[in-house]
Amino acid sequence: MKLVGIIIVIWLISACSTTKVHLYTRYLSEAETNEVTKNLQGLGFEVIPNTLMFPKTVEQSTLLYSPFVEGEDTVDNLIASIQESGWFIANIQAISADNHYYTNNSLGLLLLPEGAKRDEQVHRQDMFNDYLSKDCNVELRLTLNSDASYQFSYLNEQASRFSNEQEQWQGRWQITSYPYIELVSSKKYRRFYYEIQTTRATDLVGKINLIELKPIDDHYSLPQCSFYYGLRQ
Repeated sequence: MKLVGIIIVIWLISACSTTKVHLYTRYLSEAETNEVTKNLQGLGFEVIPNTLMFPKTVEQSTLLYSPFVEGEDTVDNLIASIQESGWFIANIQAISADNHYYTNNSLGLLLLPEGAKRDEQVHRQDMFNDYLSKDCNVELRLTLNSDASYQFSYLNEQASRFSNEQEQWQGRWQITSYPYIELVSSKKYRRFYYEIQTTRATDLVGKINLIELKPIDDHYSLPQCSFYYGLRQ
């Protein structure tokens, strides 16, 4: 029994000492995510993927690390492995970026393909949201999905006069040429175009990044609504 207890204690200590890497996969393909994860796990890291938005101040591939990471060469080994795999980490900084903090035995790895720099342009991955209507007399939701499909849906019953156009309310979407997004309905293949606009608002709680989709053509089969999504920083 004593031997079993010792083994359990050793296992717990070993598990607690494993350095955790929080891998931001929002801008990575599935293949890229798998490759990076496999490499890090081969070095003994515990990889925890997430799809969080990048901090506003992070514009290039970045490593955030805790001063309490165990192992003298842990951070250097991670950087070397990532760069040998073809990734360039432009920024390496301790503890935090905006409201993303790393303490204890952990790191945050935020990767952009090919070391690309983020700019004011909204990336496709940032568009996967539920948008609410504004500037019109009906309450609608527009959902842009990660598989490039879209759906309109009512939030109430006041827009029943549009019910005969339901076939227009789902289909495929794509960013044709930034900042324009195209929605193609699934049945009659009608096309609807919106302009992507970004702004920042502030309320009593803090700052909010807003994405607004504004119609740029007359939709004879859809209500003339803008749609917005707000992400609190």
